[in-house]
Amino acid sequence: MINKKKIGSFYTPKAISDFLVDYLCRKLSDLDNISILEPSAGDGVFVRSLFNHEIFSRKIREVTAVEQSKIELDKISGTRKWSSLTAIHSDFLEFQNENEKKFSLVIGNPPYIKKNLLEPSQIDHCKIIHQNAKLSDNQPKNIWAAFLVRCIEFTAEDGILAFVLPSELLQVKFASELREFILKEFARVEVFTFNELLFDDCKGQDTLILIGERKSDHPGLYYCNIEKVADLAERKFSLVQNAEVKESKWTRHHLDSDEIQLLERLKAELKNVNCYSSSKAGIVTAANDYFIVDANTVKDYSLQSYIKPIIQKSIFVNGGVEFTTADFDLLVSKPRPAYLIAISKESEIAQDTKFAEYIEIGKDRFLHERYKMTLREKWFEVPNIGLPPTAFFFKRCNEYPKFIKNTAQVLATDSAYLVTMKPGFTIESLIYSFYNSLTLAFSELDGRYYGGGVLELTPNEFKQLPVPYLNLENGGFEKFVQTFKGKRSIGEICKTNDAIILKSTFKDLTDSDLEKLSTIRTKL
Repeated sequence: MINKKKIGSFYTPKAISDFLVDYLCRKLSDLDNISILEPSAGDGVFVRSLFNHEIFSRKIREVTAVEQSKIELDKISGTRKWSSLTAIHSDFLEFQNENEKKFSLVIGNPPYIKKNLLEPSQIDHCKIIHQNAKLSDNQPKNIWAAFLVRCIEFTAEDGILAFVLPSELLQVKFASELREFILKEFARVEVFTFNELLFDDCKGQDTLILIGERKSDHPGLYYCNIEKVADLAERKFSLVQNAEVKESKWTRHHLDSDEIQLLERLKAELKNVNCYSSSKAGIVTAANDYFIVDANTVKDYSLQSYIKPIIQKSIFVNGGVEFTTADFDLLVSKPRPAYLIAISKESEIAQDTKFAEYIEIGKDRFLHERYKMTLREKWFEVPNIGLPPTAFFFKRCNEYPKFIKNTAQVLATDSAYLVTMKPGFTIESLIYSFYNSLTLAFSELDGRYYGGGVLELTPNEFKQLPVPYLNLENGGFEKFVQTFKGKRSIGEICKTNDAIILKSTFKDLTDSDLEKLSTIRTKL
């Protein structure tokens, strides 16, 4: 798995390559003598699909397959001799630097390699590609973006680009310029998203198919969501154009035009989370499994004088909106890691203590040699601990975002954002007001989703969520806490809160609008 991360080699399933070739054959039906570029050929799945297709294979003039792995390249050229195939042993970033030829079709699955795993020469090539395309963000976050930009430039005036890409193209801020670039370069753009993971060996990364056509009789941006991969071969899908998708993220393609209009109209009347509160990332220990310990470890190494209560991750909190002392005590009794080793600058560690033994355990694991540890005055001194927050919002969630009042007065790791209130507002009212269909719909739209149903909100995305803030009366939050604990689903909470919060905030909101908001949240 480490090697795959290093070279980004997550190979496309044959079902996807076969579908794309057959689908594109119809789009290119008017063309003969087709020239094709595969910039990251891998094990040759696209090459084989092209030459094995009964109709497409007769239209091919040439296929240029570029692959940096000689072992993989030999699989392509050695399986069968195709006279129109040119297999090139090269890193595409080197290949593109010396070639300007245009192709009728550029097809493939570019590698997925983050910047920290790229070679300096690769980073330089990516920067130049971005600069030449006049993209203001020249710092490569991942190699696939440079592949996409350069391959768009390799696409002929009447050609098509078809790529398998990570779904972050739809979502993340750094890809916003790419989305604009794609729409500028292609007359017609088609996006296929999937409800199941395409790559079993690349867990947590959702994938999409992007098709860009230089010329089209039916221009525009079109979307389609695929329930299961088998639906592609059976043509069980329908592309839909959504003219309302104009914002930076394309995740709104799941919605109808009237649904987008309703959301935007209501959002324009609301303040966001940042107007009511301040938030920052939680504590970074750089080694949670060492610095956050359970009660048994505290006892075994006499850590009682050096610990503070902490929540390590969201699965350790209850299914409610308040974390109490009783909830924390339950964690301790299980026992779960619930104590942060918090050494102050004044702490003196005697060499004959049990704690000194625990420090040696860290050294045996070479923790003191980790980069973040070397920046500390004492490697085992976790910085910026601070005080317990009023509440915490966990940046990742499954069914719904977790926004929780910190009654227990515990610390939290960077799995959460630490929330404190601004004057004139209360945490109880903010948490209560947060749980409505409108706010939760925007958390889905503005966040980033991963395989397995995980949603993540960056600090700024959380701060910008619109909230119809409603002041709770005395005893209102306690009642909400009990209701939330006894809920059958988050939809049940939203239905109740929508009728109170949204109706109070938007005087012209109809029952039909409420139902539509509920449908939007459920759909997303």
